[in-house]
Amino acid sequence: MKYKRINITISENDLNKINKFCSDERLSKSFIIREATLNYIAQKETEKKLQTRRKNIENAIKIQDKLRMSSKFKTNKSAGQLIRELRDKG
Repeated sequence: MKYKRINITISENDLNKINKFCSDERLSKSFIIREATLNYIAQKETEKKLQTRRKNIENAIKIQDKLRMSSKFKTNKSAGQLIRELRDKG
């Protein structure tokens, strides 16, 4: 694997924390910063996927509500409420 050197700017206080942690754990700063960055990116990607999933579910519920309102099956309950009731019974 090919490596590249980069420069970053951080506060002296943060650098002291990183240095202490690296010393205590016997790890390099490069390793810690690389791992932290990759974990941060993975977390953000997961959050985006969950947000997209939530939006898709909300849209599906809206569509179900529209279909329910136009069908012969009339109720004041939302599609989400009906789904929860069916899940709880099952």
